[in-house]
Amino acid sequence: MDFKTFAAALAKIEKIPLPGHLGHQGLLPAIGHERWAGVLCLFYPDQQGIAHFVLIRRQVSAGPHSGQVAFPGGRKDPEDLSMAHTALRECEEEIGVSRHSIKIFKAMSELYIPPSDFWVKSYMGLIDHQPKFVLQHEEVADLIYVPATDLLDDRRLKMESLITPARGVLEMPIFDFQGNRVWGATAMMLFEMRQILSEIIS
Repeated sequence: MDFKTFAAALAKIEKIPLPGHLGHQGLLPAIGHERWAGVLCLFYPDQQGIAHFVLIRRQVSAGPHSGQVAFPGGRKDPEDLSMAHTALRECEEEIGVSRHSIKIFKAMSELYIPPSDFWVKSYMGLIDHQPKFVLQHEEVADLIYVPATDLLDDRRLKMESLITPARGVLEMPIFDFQGNRVWGATAMMLFEMRQILSEIIS
């Protein structure tokens, strides 16, 4: 999809209500939980002017999300003014895109992540040129560049059953982008973004 067409369609997005996450109510933490992180789905034009977004592959580590495909993002610092500020700061730190060049155009639903015991707030953001990505190699192993149309392509999506303690069997989304399997929280956030974008892009 042409980036200018994609960006113009986003003018309609604020009027669209959030559909929420599949299984969200089955993944709630204890009351009083205060651990938060912010992540960003960054859309940009490639050299041919085609709309893309970028995902990261995390470095292999001892953490619960070792080696997984994810959005740029991380935990909220005390100095962050908002969750959007967290997402922008982390994006700049992890993939080298200046926070001042990014326009956030949609805040998505909060999602609780049991393995890391965090609430995550995701955002969709836009930059009007192809950025020069600079990886924070301590955190990021590599990048995955995904055409925006792939998110809306039914062939990239399948549903799998997940057993949860609170709600039993739930159907969860799994995406395949260029042979990269995207599952868990990132897939749930992408699924909500897919639902929103499908209403404004034909």
